[in-house]
Amino acid sequence: MPLGTDLVTRLLEAIEANSLVFLCGAGLSVPAPSSIPAAARVAEICYDTYQHIAALPPALRADIDQLAEHFHQRGDFKPIFINQLVPWDDLVGRPNAGHAAIADLLICRAAHAALTANFDTLIEHWAEEHKVAMRGALDGQEAVAFSNAISPLVKFHGCLQRDREQTLWTKPQLLEPEVQARVASCSQWMNLHLPQKDLVVVGFWTDWGYLNEVFANAFAIANARSVTVFDIGTTAELQQKAPDLWTKLNGLSNRFEHVQISGAEALEQLRVAHSKVWARRFFALGQPMLQAVGQGVPATANPDLLDCDALYDLRRDGEGVPYTRAAKTKAPPQAGALSAFARLRFLHAGATQQASWLDYGGQTIRIVNGAGRDLASVEASYKEPSTRSQADMVVCAGAIDLAVPASLIASGSGASIVRPAPGGGARWLTWEQAQLELGI
Repeated sequence: MPLGTDLVTRLLEAIEANSLVFLCGAGLSVPAPSSIPAAARVAEICYDTYQHIAALPPALRADIDQLAEHFHQRGDFKPIFINQLVPWDDLVGRPNAGHAAIADLLICRAAHAALTANFDTLIEHWAEEHKVAMRGALDGQEAVAFSNAISPLVKFHGCLQRDREQTLWTKPQLLEPEVQARVASCSQWMNLHLPQKDLVVVGFWTDWGYLNEVFANAFAIANARSVTVFDIGTTAELQQKAPDLWTKLNGLSNRFEHVQISGAEALEQLRVAHSKVWARRFFALGQPMLQAVGQGVPATANPDLLDCDALYDLRRDGEGVPYTRAAKTKAPPQAGALSAFARLRFLHAGATQQASWLDYGGQTIRIVNGAGRDLASVEASYKEPSTRSQADMVVCAGAIDLAVPASLIASGSGASIVRPAPGGGARWLTWEQAQLELGI
C-alpha cells in the first residue's frame, strides 16, 4: 500500500530539518531476501538444540528473554547459550529494501540517526557493498565518534560481529557492570539526541523495561515532533504485545500514527520520495543555463517516471561517483549543474528516459558529473562490474579532455578521436565533444 501524501510530506520535512530518527527491531530483517528469524523462532532453535542434553521447561521454548535468563541464572550464559545455542549463522543474510533505505539515508545524512535492537549486520552489509565502511556504535561515545562521516547507527543490544559475547538477551544482564555501562552510555546519547525528533518505529515491538525507562528519561515531557509506527500488526495486536511501549510512544507527541504496512515496504517508499526530491533539485540546478538558451525544464524531466534503483543511479551520476559506490549527498552538489543542464538539453532534443540513462538517436547515453576533472582520470575511476550493462556513450559533463585538443574534434568525427572505455564499448566524451558530435 502507498503511504499517504501527508505522511510522506511530514517525513520529508523531517529529513529537511535533520530530525528523522529510526528505531528498528527484528521485524525489519524478517522480509525476504534477508529472512532473518524472529525472536520467537530463535528461542525455538536454541531450545530444540539443548533439549537433547537436558529437559527445559516447555514455556521457555517461545520466550527468548526467559530462555536466556535460565542460562544466565545457571552461570553458563556465555559458554552455552551465547557460544553454543544461538544460531548465529541464521542471523546473517542479504539486505532487504528496508536495510538499503536506512543505510542510504544514514550515508547521505538524510536521517539524523538509526537505533536498532538487531544483532545482524545487514544495514552495515549494504553499506559495505557500496564501499562505505559503516560500523554500528555500541555505546554513546562510539555514536559520536562514528558520526564524522555518516549519521550514526546505534546498536543498543549489541552486534553479531563486534563483541558478540556482550550482546544483550535478557534483563538480568543489566546488572553486569560492562553491560550496565554500555546501556547507560546509550541512554545518555538518546537523552541528547531523541528529544524534538521525528521518530519512525520499524519492526520493533517489545516491553523491555529498561528501554521504556530510557524513553521516559529522554522524553520527560511530550517533546517528540512526531511518532510514526510502521508495522503489519493491527493496533489492537501491538497494544496487546507491548502495552507499556504503546502507551509511551503514544504519549511522546500529539502527532502519533500507526500505518499497517511492512517496514521494508514503507522505508523503500520513503527512500524513493527522498530521491525524487533530490532529482527535482538536481534538475533545478540546470534551469538557469536552460533559461540562458531560451528553454525551460521539459516535462520529460520527471522523477516520477523512475523507480528506486534508477533514482539512486541518477543520484550517483549527478554526484560523479561510479555505481560501485554510494551516493553521499543529501542534496545535489552545485558542481553538478552542468550535468543537469546536459541531461535537460538532451531531453529537449528528443531523448527519452531509459531508467537513469537516456536514449537518443538509437544510442544509450549516460551523463555523469565531471566536476572540472580530467576526462581520462574520471573514466579510470569508474571501475564497474563487467556484468553490468554499459551505455553506448558516457557524457562527462564538466570534465576537461587534456589528451585531445578541442580544435581537433569536429562533428561526425568523434568516433575516431574519443577512445572507448577499457574492456567495454562505452565511449567517454566531454559535454563539449558530445555537443559537436551529436549536434545537441
